[in-house]
Amino acid sequence: MTLLVACTSATTPVPETAHDAIVESEVAHEADAEDAILDIDSVEIDEARLKLDVHPLDGWTPEEIREAITTNPAALGSVSFGTPNRGALFNGVAAEASHLYELVKPDDAWGTRETIDYLNAAIRKVHAAFPDTPPLRLGHISAKTGGRLRPHVSHQSGRDVDISFYYTDDSPWYARATKKNFDLPRNWAFVKALITETDIEIILVDRSIVNLLQKFALDSGEDPFWVRSIFRGFPGQQRPIVRHASGHATHFHLRFYNPIAQETARRAGALLVEAGLIKARPRIVHYRAKAGDTLGGLAARFGTTVEAIQRENGLRGTTIRQHRTYRIPVVGGAPTSEEAEAANQPLRFPPRRLPPGVRIAETRRRAPPNLPCRRPIPCH
Repeated sequence: MTLLVACTSATTPVPETAHDAIVESEVAHEADAEDAILDIDSVEIDEARLKLDVHPLDGWTPEEIREAITTNPAALGSVSFGTPNRGALFNGVAAEASHLYELVKPDDAWGTRETIDYLNAAIRKVHAAFPDTPPLRLGHISAKTGGRLRPHVSHQSGRDVDISFYYTDDSPWYARATKKNFDLPRNWAFVKALITETDIEIILVDRSIVNLLQKFALDSGEDPFWVRSIFRGFPGQQRPIVRHASGHATHFHLRFYNPIAQETARRAGALLVEAGLIKARPRIVHYRAKAGDTLGGLAARFGTTVEAIQRENGLRGTTIRQHRTYRIPVVGGAPTSEEAEAANQPLRFPPRRLPPGVRIAETRRRAPPNLPCRRPIPCH
Protein backbone atom coordinates (compact mmCIF):
# COMPACT_ATOMS: atom_id res chain seq x y z
CA MET A 1 0.00 0.00 0.00
CA THR A 2 2.85 2.35 0.84
CA LEU A 3 6.33 2.28 -0.64
CA LEU A 4 9.10 3.31 1.70
CA VAL A 5 12.80 3.76 1.00
CA ALA A 6 15.66 3.99 3.45
CA CYS A 7 16.89 7.41 4.50
CA THR A 8 19.56 8.26 7.03
CA SER A 9 18.47 11.78 8.00
CA ALA A 10 15.07 12.23 9.57
CA THR A 11 12.25 14.57 10.29
CA THR A 12 10.52 12.08 12.54
CA PRO A 13 7.04 12.18 14.09
CA VAL A 14 7.63 12.32 17.84
CA PRO A 15 5.71 9.75 19.92
CA GLU A 16 3.52 11.47 22.50
CA THR A 17 2.31 9.51 25.48
CA ALA A 18 2.25 11.03 28.94
CA HIS A 19 3.99 8.02 30.41
CA ASP A 20 6.77 7.52 27.83
CA ALA A 21 9.51 8.60 30.24
CA ILE A 22 8.23 6.26 32.96
CA VAL A 23 7.86 3.41 30.48
CA GLU A 24 11.41 3.79 29.22
CA SER A 25 12.80 3.81 32.77
CA GLU A 26 10.89 0.66 33.67
CA VAL A 27 11.86 -1.03 30.43
CA ALA A 28 15.55 -0.33 31.02
CA HIS A 29 15.34 -1.88 34.50
CA GLU A 30 13.44 -4.97 33.37
CA ALA A 31 15.66 -5.49 30.33
CA ASP A 32 18.79 -5.97 32.43
CA ALA A 33 17.57 -9.33 33.70
CA GLU A 34 16.98 -10.57 30.16
CA ASP A 35 20.41 -9.61 28.82
CA ALA A 36 22.12 -12.54 30.53
CA ILE A 37 19.48 -14.98 29.28
CA LEU A 38 19.85 -13.81 25.67
CA ASP A 39 23.63 -13.37 26.03
CA ILE A 40 23.36 -9.72 25.00
CA ASP A 41 26.57 -7.78 25.43
CA SER A 42 26.14 -4.97 22.96
CA VAL A 43 23.50 -4.89 20.26
CA GLU A 44 23.64 -2.39 17.45
CA ILE A 45 20.19 -1.53 16.16
CA ASP A 46 19.77 -0.08 12.67
CA GLU A 47 17.05 2.52 13.16
CA ALA A 48 17.35 4.15 9.74
CA ARG A 49 14.19 6.08 9.06
CA LEU A 50 12.11 5.58 5.97
CA LYS A 51 10.40 8.11 3.77
CA LEU A 52 7.53 7.77 1.35
CA ASP A 53 8.65 7.11 -2.19
CA VAL A 54 5.10 7.54 -3.53
CA HIS A 55 2.45 9.91 -2.22
CA PRO A 56 -0.93 10.82 -3.78
CA LEU A 57 -0.02 14.53 -3.75
CA ASP A 58 3.33 14.10 -5.47
CA GLY A 59 3.65 16.76 -8.15
CA TRP A 60 0.92 18.98 -6.74
CA THR A 61 1.77 22.65 -6.35
CA PRO A 62 0.48 24.67 -3.38
CA GLU A 63 -1.92 26.35 -5.79
CA GLU A 64 -3.34 23.00 -6.87
CA ILE A 65 -3.74 21.91 -3.25
CA ARG A 66 -5.51 25.20 -2.48
CA GLU A 67 -7.77 24.67 -5.49
CA ALA A 68 -8.65 21.16 -4.35
CA ILE A 69 -9.42 22.40 -0.84
CA THR A 70 -11.83 24.92 -2.35
CA THR A 71 -13.51 22.74 -4.98
CA ASN A 72 -13.04 19.11 -3.95
CA PRO A 73 -11.47 18.66 -0.50
CA ALA A 74 -12.17 14.91 -0.61
CA ALA A 75 -9.42 14.70 -3.24
CA LEU A 76 -6.84 15.14 -0.49
CA GLY A 77 -7.80 11.89 1.18
CA SER A 78 -7.57 11.46 4.94
CA VAL A 79 -5.44 13.99 6.80
CA SER A 80 -3.99 13.31 10.27
CA PHE A 81 -3.12 16.78 11.49
CA GLY A 82 -0.94 17.60 14.48
CA THR A 83 -0.22 14.93 17.07
CA PRO A 84 -2.33 12.33 18.89
CA ASN A 85 -2.50 14.69 21.89
CA ARG A 86 -3.03 17.95 19.95
CA GLY A 87 -4.50 17.13 16.60
CA ALA A 88 -7.38 17.08 14.17
CA LEU A 89 -8.82 14.73 11.57
CA PHE A 90 -9.90 15.78 8.10
CA ASN A 91 -11.67 13.53 5.60
CA GLY A 92 -11.99 10.83 8.22
CA VAL A 93 -13.41 7.37 7.53
CA ALA A 94 -16.07 5.84 9.78
CA ALA A 95 -15.40 2.30 10.99
CA GLU A 96 -18.18 -0.05 9.95
CA ALA A 97 -19.49 -2.94 12.03
CA SER A 98 -18.74 -6.30 10.45
CA HIS A 99 -17.70 -9.83 11.30
CA LEU A 100 -14.35 -8.29 12.32
CA TYR A 101 -15.68 -6.05 15.11
CA GLU A 102 -18.77 -4.53 16.67
CA LEU A 103 -18.90 -0.78 17.35
CA VAL A 104 -19.23 0.34 20.95
CA LYS A 105 -19.75 4.01 20.07
CA PRO A 106 -20.03 4.61 16.31
CA ASP A 107 -19.99 8.42 16.61
CA ASP A 108 -16.44 8.26 17.97
CA ALA A 109 -15.06 5.58 15.65
CA TRP A 110 -13.62 7.82 12.92
CA GLY A 111 -10.09 7.28 11.70
CA THR A 112 -7.90 7.86 8.71
CA ARG A 113 -8.16 5.54 5.74
CA GLU A 114 -4.82 4.01 6.75
CA THR A 115 -5.87 3.42 10.35
CA ILE A 116 -9.07 1.63 9.33
CA ASP A 117 -7.30 -0.41 6.65
CA TYR A 118 -4.47 -1.38 9.00
CA LEU A 119 -6.88 -2.46 11.72
CA ASN A 120 -8.96 -4.53 9.32
CA ALA A 121 -5.88 -6.16 7.78
CA ALA A 122 -4.54 -7.29 11.17
CA ILE A 123 -7.88 -8.71 12.29
CA ARG A 124 -8.31 -10.56 9.00
CA LYS A 125 -5.01 -12.34 9.68
CA VAL A 126 -6.49 -13.61 12.95
CA HIS A 127 -9.61 -14.84 11.16
CA ALA A 128 -7.47 -16.58 8.56
CA ALA A 129 -5.62 -18.48 11.29
CA PHE A 130 -8.75 -19.11 13.41
CA PRO A 131 -11.82 -19.27 11.13
CA ASP A 132 -14.34 -19.37 14.00
CA THR A 133 -13.09 -16.14 15.55
CA PRO A 134 -15.82 -13.91 17.06
CA PRO A 135 -15.86 -10.15 16.39
CA LEU A 136 -13.87 -7.82 18.61
CA ARG A 137 -15.46 -4.75 20.20
CA LEU A 138 -14.17 -1.50 18.81
CA GLY A 139 -14.20 1.47 21.17
CA HIS A 140 -12.97 4.99 20.51
CA ILE A 141 -10.80 6.03 17.57
CA SER A 142 -11.50 9.76 17.11
CA ALA A 143 -14.42 12.12 16.73
CA LYS A 144 -15.43 12.88 13.14
CA THR A 145 -13.15 15.91 12.93
CA GLY A 146 -10.72 14.84 15.64
CA GLY A 147 -9.75 17.10 18.51
CA ARG A 148 -10.36 16.47 22.19
CA LEU A 149 -12.33 13.29 22.86
CA ARG A 150 -13.08 12.88 26.53
CA PRO A 151 -11.92 11.21 28.67
CA HIS A 152 -8.78 10.78 26.55
CA VAL A 153 -5.77 13.01 26.17
CA SER A 154 -4.92 11.32 22.87
CA HIS A 155 -7.35 10.01 20.18
CA GLN A 156 -7.28 13.43 18.49
CA SER A 157 -5.90 12.74 15.01
CA GLY A 158 -7.44 9.49 13.76
CA ARG A 159 -4.48 7.25 14.61
CA ASP A 160 -5.40 5.88 18.08
CA VAL A 161 -7.70 2.89 18.52
CA ASP A 162 -9.20 1.30 21.63
CA ILE A 163 -10.20 -2.29 20.91
CA SER A 164 -11.10 -5.27 23.06
CA PHE A 165 -9.14 -8.43 23.67
CA TYR A 166 -10.12 -11.84 22.40
CA TYR A 167 -11.56 -13.76 25.34
CA THR A 168 -12.04 -17.48 25.95
CA ASP A 169 -15.54 -16.77 27.26
CA ASP A 170 -18.34 -14.28 26.60
CA SER A 171 -16.75 -11.42 28.51
CA PRO A 172 -18.31 -8.03 27.62
CA TRP A 173 -16.60 -4.85 26.47
CA TYR A 174 -14.14 -3.52 29.02
CA ALA A 175 -13.94 -6.79 30.95
CA ARG A 176 -10.68 -7.16 32.85
CA ALA A 177 -8.42 -9.76 31.28
CA THR A 178 -6.99 -12.57 33.37
CA LYS A 179 -4.83 -15.57 32.64
CA LYS A 180 -8.03 -17.62 32.61
CA ASN A 181 -10.16 -15.58 30.16
CA PHE A 182 -7.45 -14.06 27.92
CA ASP A 183 -7.33 -15.94 24.59
CA LEU A 184 -3.57 -16.10 24.13
CA PRO A 185 -3.39 -17.72 20.66
CA ARG A 186 -5.77 -15.19 19.08
CA ASN A 187 -4.42 -12.17 20.93
CA TRP A 188 -0.83 -13.03 20.02
CA ALA A 189 -1.88 -13.56 16.40
CA PHE A 190 -3.48 -10.10 16.50
CA VAL A 191 -0.43 -8.41 18.03
CA LYS A 192 1.95 -10.15 15.63
CA ALA A 193 -0.20 -9.11 12.65
CA LEU A 194 -0.24 -5.51 13.85
CA ILE A 195 3.55 -5.52 14.00
CA THR A 196 4.22 -7.31 10.71
CA GLU A 197 1.27 -6.19 8.56
CA THR A 198 0.83 -2.53 9.57
CA ASP A 199 2.77 0.60 10.46
CA ILE A 200 2.03 0.27 14.16
CA GLU A 201 3.70 2.78 16.47
CA ILE A 202 2.77 1.51 19.93
CA ILE A 203 0.49 -1.05 21.58
CA LEU A 204 -0.41 -0.04 25.13
CA VAL A 205 -1.68 -2.69 27.53
CA ASP A 206 -1.36 -3.64 31.18
CA ARG A 207 1.92 -5.21 32.30
CA SER A 208 0.19 -8.46 33.24
CA ILE A 209 -0.91 -8.82 29.61
CA VAL A 210 2.51 -7.81 28.30
CA ASN A 211 4.05 -10.64 30.32
CA LEU A 212 1.47 -13.19 29.14
CA LEU A 213 2.00 -12.27 25.50
CA GLN A 214 5.78 -12.26 25.76
CA LYS A 215 5.90 -15.70 27.37
CA PHE A 216 3.45 -17.10 24.82
CA ALA A 217 5.50 -15.73 21.93
CA LEU A 218 8.68 -17.32 23.27
CA ASP A 219 6.93 -20.61 24.03
CA SER A 220 5.59 -20.58 20.46
CA GLY A 221 9.12 -20.54 19.07
CA GLU A 222 9.38 -16.90 18.02
CA ASP A 223 12.90 -15.54 17.72
CA PRO A 224 13.95 -14.36 21.21
CA PHE A 225 15.81 -11.26 20.00
CA TRP A 226 12.78 -10.19 17.96
CA VAL A 227 10.49 -10.82 20.93
CA ARG A 228 12.83 -8.83 23.15
CA SER A 229 12.77 -5.90 20.72
CA ILE A 230 8.97 -5.89 20.70
CA PHE A 231 8.33 -6.17 24.42
CA ARG A 232 11.43 -4.65 26.03
CA GLY A 233 13.36 -2.92 23.30
CA PHE A 234 17.03 -2.09 23.67
CA PRO A 235 17.31 0.96 25.94
CA GLY A 236 19.01 3.86 24.26
CA GLN A 237 18.72 2.22 20.85
CA GLN A 238 15.25 0.87 20.19
CA ARG A 239 11.97 1.45 21.98
CA PRO A 240 9.53 -1.41 22.60
CA ILE A 241 6.31 -1.55 20.61
CA VAL A 242 4.18 -3.34 23.22
CA ARG A 243 4.32 -1.23 26.38
CA HIS A 244 2.75 -1.21 29.81
CA ALA A 245 0.11 1.40 30.51
CA SER A 246 -1.95 1.46 33.69
CA GLY A 247 -5.69 1.28 33.12
CA HIS A 248 -5.27 -0.98 30.10
CA ALA A 249 -6.09 -4.40 31.54
CA THR A 250 -9.42 -4.23 29.69
CA HIS A 251 -8.39 -3.41 26.12
CA PHE A 252 -5.57 -2.68 23.70
CA HIS A 253 -4.73 0.93 22.89
CA LEU A 254 -3.20 0.97 19.42
CA ARG A 255 -1.47 3.86 17.71
CA PHE A 256 -0.54 3.69 14.04
CA TYR A 257 1.90 5.68 12.01
CA ASN A 258 0.06 7.06 8.98
CA PRO A 259 2.75 7.71 6.34
CA ILE A 260 0.24 9.08 3.84
CA ALA A 261 -2.20 10.97 6.11
CA GLN A 262 0.58 12.53 8.20
CA GLU A 263 2.58 13.56 5.15
CA THR A 264 -0.58 15.03 3.60
CA ALA A 265 -0.96 17.11 6.76
CA ARG A 266 2.58 18.41 6.36
CA ARG A 267 1.90 19.43 2.77
CA ALA A 268 -1.67 20.71 3.10
CA GLY A 269 -2.15 21.48 6.79
CA ALA A 270 -1.37 25.19 6.65
CA LEU A 271 -3.70 25.62 3.67
CA LEU A 272 -6.49 23.76 5.48
CA VAL A 273 -6.04 26.12 8.45
CA GLU A 274 -6.04 29.08 6.07
CA ALA A 275 -9.34 27.84 4.59
CA GLY A 276 -10.86 27.49 8.07
CA LEU A 277 -11.39 23.74 7.68
CA ILE A 278 -9.22 22.83 10.66
CA LYS A 279 -8.02 24.85 13.61
CA ALA A 280 -4.39 25.81 14.05
CA ARG A 281 -2.70 23.52 16.51
CA PRO A 282 -0.34 24.98 19.10
CA ARG A 283 3.36 24.56 18.62
CA ILE A 284 5.37 23.55 21.67
CA VAL A 285 8.00 25.74 23.31
CA HIS A 286 10.27 24.00 25.80
CA TYR A 287 10.86 26.24 28.81
CA ARG A 288 13.20 25.60 31.74
CA ALA A 289 11.59 26.97 34.90
CA LYS A 290 13.43 29.57 36.98
CA ALA A 291 13.06 30.73 40.55
CA GLY A 292 9.86 32.74 40.95
CA ASP A 293 8.09 31.32 37.89
CA THR A 294 4.41 30.49 38.24
CA LEU A 295 1.97 28.78 35.93
CA GLY A 296 -0.05 31.97 35.68
CA GLY A 297 3.04 33.96 34.81
CA LEU A 298 4.09 31.48 32.14
CA ALA A 299 0.59 31.45 30.66
CA ALA A 300 0.58 35.25 30.41
CA ARG A 301 4.10 35.37 29.00
CA PHE A 302 3.41 32.83 26.23
CA GLY A 303 -0.17 33.84 25.50
CA THR A 304 -1.74 30.58 26.59
CA THR A 305 -3.72 29.33 29.60
CA VAL A 306 -2.85 27.64 32.86
CA GLU A 307 -5.15 24.75 31.90
CA ALA A 308 -3.35 24.25 28.57
CA ILE A 309 0.04 24.06 30.29
CA GLN A 310 -1.31 21.67 32.92
CA ARG A 311 -2.83 19.43 30.26
CA GLU A 312 0.33 19.41 28.15
CA ASN A 313 2.52 18.42 31.10
CA GLY A 314 0.13 16.18 33.02
CA LEU A 315 0.02 18.56 35.99
CA ARG A 316 -2.80 18.20 38.51
CA GLY A 317 -1.93 21.29 40.53
CA THR A 318 -0.31 24.67 39.93
CA THR A 319 3.10 23.96 41.44
CA ILE A 320 6.08 23.98 39.08
CA ARG A 321 9.67 23.12 39.91
CA GLN A 322 12.75 25.20 39.33
CA HIS A 323 15.14 23.80 36.67
CA ARG A 324 12.50 21.43 35.26
CA THR A 325 11.68 21.82 31.56
CA TYR A 326 8.01 22.29 30.71
CA ARG A 327 6.17 22.06 27.40
CA ILE A 328 4.31 25.30 26.69
CA PRO A 329 1.63 25.17 23.95
CA VAL A 330 1.73 28.36 21.88
CA VAL A 331 -0.72 29.31 19.12
CA GLY A 332 0.58 31.70 16.48
CA GLY A 333 3.88 33.49 16.41
CA ALA A 334 6.76 32.92 14.07
CA PRO A 335 8.18 29.39 14.05
CA THR A 336 11.81 28.88 14.92
CA SER A 337 14.30 28.28 12.12
CA GLU A 338 14.40 24.60 13.09
CA GLU A 339 10.59 24.36 12.90
CA ALA A 340 10.52 26.09 9.53
CA GLU A 341 13.21 23.77 8.15
CA ALA A 342 11.41 20.68 9.48
CA ALA A 343 8.16 21.77 7.81
CA ASN A 344 9.89 21.62 4.44
CA GLN A 345 11.26 18.11 4.89
CA PRO A 346 9.27 14.92 4.17
CA LEU A 347 8.37 12.93 7.25
CA ARG A 348 10.34 9.77 8.01
CA PHE A 349 8.98 6.68 9.70
CA PRO A 350 10.61 3.63 11.30
CA PRO A 351 10.75 0.45 9.23
CA ARG A 352 8.47 -2.37 10.25
CA ARG A 353 10.06 -4.56 12.89
CA LEU A 354 9.91 -7.94 11.20
CA PRO A 355 11.05 -11.31 12.58
CA PRO A 356 14.15 -12.90 11.05
CA GLY A 357 13.59 -14.42 7.64
CA VAL A 358 10.54 -12.28 6.83
CA ARG A 359 11.05 -9.73 4.09
CA ILE A 360 9.09 -6.50 3.73
CA ALA A 361 7.74 -7.63 0.34
CA GLU A 362 6.01 -10.53 2.09
CA THR A 363 4.10 -8.29 4.47
CA ARG A 364 3.60 -5.00 2.69
CA ARG A 365 1.76 -4.49 -0.56
CA ARG A 366 4.07 -2.06 -2.27
CA ALA A 367 3.02 1.14 -3.98
CA PRO A 368 -0.24 0.84 -5.94
CA PRO A 369 0.56 0.30 -9.61
CA ASN A 370 -1.68 3.19 -10.65
CA LEU A 371 -2.27 5.94 -8.11
CA PRO A 372 -5.57 7.62 -9.00
CA CYS A 373 -5.32 11.12 -10.44
CA ARG A 374 -7.11 13.42 -8.01
CA ARG A 375 -5.60 16.74 -9.06
CA PRO A 376 -7.97 19.66 -9.60
CA ILE A 377 -6.45 20.20 -13.05
CA PRO A 378 -5.89 17.52 -15.73
CA CYS A 379 -3.06 15.13 -14.98
CA HIS A 380 -0.23 14.86 -17.48
